[in-house]
Amino acid sequence: MSVLRLVLAMFLIAGSALAQTASPREALDGIDPVVLLTTGKEVSGKATLAVVRAQFQYLFATPESKAAFEKSPEKYEIQLSGACARMGGGVTGNPADYAVVDGKIYIFGSDDCHKKFVAAPAKFLPKPAPPMPSAAAVLSQGRALVARAVKAIGGAGKLDAVTTYVESSSQVQKRPAGDVPITLKTMWRFPGDIRAERTTTLPDRTTTSATLITPAGAWFIGQGRAYPQNAEGRAASESGYNRQLVPLLRGRGEAGFKAAALGAGTEDGVAVDRVRVKHGSLDVTLAIDKASGLVHSVSFTGRGPEAEIGSYVVVLGDYRDVSGLKLPFAERALFNGAPDTILSRTLDAITINAPLDPALFQPGSGGGQ
Repeated sequence: MSVLRLVLAMFLIAGSALAQTASPREALDGIDPVVLLTTGKEVSGKATLAVVRAQFQYLFATPESKAAFEKSPEKYEIQLSGACARMGGGVTGNPADYAVVDGKIYIFGSDDCHKKFVAAPAKFLPKPAPPMPSAAAVLSQGRALVARAVKAIGGAGKLDAVTTYVESSSQVQKRPAGDVPITLKTMWRFPGDIRAERTTTLPDRTTTSATLITPAGAWFIGQGRAYPQNAEGRAASESGYNRQLVPLLRGRGEAGFKAAALGAGTEDGVAVDRVRVKHGSLDVTLAIDKASGLVHSVSFTGRGPEAEIGSYVVVLGDYRDVSGLKLPFAERALFNGAPDTILSRTLDAITINAPLDPALFQPGSGGGQ
């Protein structure tokens, strides 16, 4: 597995640290972004003409360019909330390493990311999602399909009685120095708290990190510190964890949950009904087995092996009874039709309604060394 693949795996499974410094960082080495985008010239701004937006400080060469920025900041500012344009999500970009593509400014986490992005930006930039179907009949059918999936795993009563949900799994990663065992533990405390811990056992030490998401914010926790995630990182982390079947279906009664029937089809020789679900940052399509009502697969748009954006299909299997709910223990992932080892996994254990220490859902709860 390549180093990039490992970095991407850590981002998708455990989240990525986006360290927000106490003071804003200077953007573009002090280059005026308005002049850069309107003339293509790199003209230094003045410290006396500065604007702070989000985590960046922008400098301007003239009062006119400063006024133009303040009128339409989204037009001139660094895109993607300051994330690396190639990796996306919560992967930090360096505000001094930038490129202008199609009239917008992007920054990067490494020289390699910069080079690969500018060579083929369309591979890495997210495209607008198609509109959610809005016909009343389609929405009614979508709700009915979600209800059928809930019934198939044990019913609304048992599902809605879940207050805490914990998944544990393990992997062995191939690295140049040898196999490295990794254990993953994801905890949900409904309605809004998620903590995902990753423990890596190296020959000379064991390291633990965590991603924490609460209504108050989102953080990457490591080396005893909590680093806030930006909006892009939070959305990527939250949607990734909430694609799991229990939080996904349990959220059906919350505000903003939408389901629309997309019609029948076949997957792996299985006759299915498809339903698109949107809930917050989550946007997935469920393929529901016509015969059993169980969810056969979950499909979504995501970043693949080289961080390019493409289509994921995660096929669910090995359904087992856990506290009265029938839940999948096997997930087989495909990216653009090819096997994906990062999102494929076999769960070791699922625990429902076990007491969880409230301190785990505080940013100061630490994350190992």
